[in-house]
Amino acid sequence: MKVVLINQFYPPSRAPTGRLLGDLADALAAREHEVHVLTSATTYDQMSANDTRPEKDGLHVTRLGRPRTHQTGYVSKAVDYGRFFSAARRHLRRMRPLPDAVLCMTTPPFCASLGYQLHRRHRVPYVVWCMDLYPEALAADGLLPTNRWLYRMLMRRARREREQAAAVVTLAGDMSHRIRQTAPQSAIKEIPVWHAGPTSEATAAAQRLRAERGWGDTEQIFMYSGNIGRAHNWDAFASLPDALASAAVPARVVFCGRGPAQAAAKARLPASVEWIDPVPDDQLDAHLLSADIHLIAQRAAWKGIVVPSKYQAACAMGRPVLYAGPTDSAVARWIHSCGTGWCWPDAQSTTGGFEVSAEEIKLRGRAAQDHWQNAFIPHLALTHWIELIENRIKHQ
Repeated sequence: MKVVLINQFYPPSRAPTGRLLGDLADALAAREHEVHVLTSATTYDQMSANDTRPEKDGLHVTRLGRPRTHQTGYVSKAVDYGRFFSAARRHLRRMRPLPDAVLCMTTPPFCASLGYQLHRRHRVPYVVWCMDLYPEALAADGLLPTNRWLYRMLMRRARREREQAAAVVTLAGDMSHRIRQTAPQSAIKEIPVWHAGPTSEATAAAQRLRAERGWGDTEQIFMYSGNIGRAHNWDAFASLPDALASAAVPARVVFCGRGPAQAAAKARLPASVEWIDPVPDDQLDAHLLSADIHLIAQRAAWKGIVVPSKYQAACAMGRPVLYAGPTDSAVARWIHSCGTGWCWPDAQSTTGGFEVSAEEIKLRGRAAQDHWQNAFIPHLALTHWIELIENRIKHQ
């Protein structure tokens, strides 16, 4: 099959969506499909600007536009999105022979319109891979109320793109539930994101990293690592340092990441919260392993619109999580059903403190790793993707 994959980011860009798409592209190429990736020459951040990634047999990557670093401001992002749409549309119109299938992720928003247009003109089947939902995210962010004509127009557009798709892939049950309003039940396929396990050298490297950062062997490190965005309920952890202050074991709250809400987070979180810079990809396993408990945050309005992928990363490392978010969200349900962590602030005692033993951290860490092995290993998720494309899409 000739398959076209479309997303604004792709390795070596460090965006999580690009990493996932890279894994899927490699898996399809390994099965001797002709894979064409349409992506932007824009890098996700400056750290990935000089990285390289060799192309594999059967895998063709077209980078559209001029190399530059992606910006997080609304206007800058809109300009990036518009340029990418125009370039990708021109490329698809010139592509011959036509692809057998197109997969559109959701960066930029409404990326599925590219697949929809090709389907309407040439009946090429397309898949929508929902990493987040638009325009629902605009309403959750308070940018576009649901009673405005523009929101209703964008929702009609999203409904049209989802209804005509051969498949609409969601990340968890809460996203599947939300999208049932705009996509046929028969088209919805739930495939969670995945994360590779740590390398054999990562454990020793994590110990060295802790020492370099001045973290003691017996200290408990509560770490938020990743994008600090508008969907993340990071301010819920403002009370965590005080809750840990009375614990018998010394603890630190550490934030590592960038994003549109980083400045607000630095200004509003207590001074006792430590901030460290993001690490290169080759140090990521050691970085994640250096923490004892991973912090995950999600605002209630964003339930089902996004599903935090930090959960899968923590589970892959065998680390429990402390989650601040809706109690009926996917992450909260995973925690309760699998015993992989705690929900905040419910985990606080009646006196406002929070304390866990090293034994309990290890116990819940083992449960997290079990959940990863049963649900989030790359081979399992990629097998589901291969079956979807080769069985359902091929026979559309």
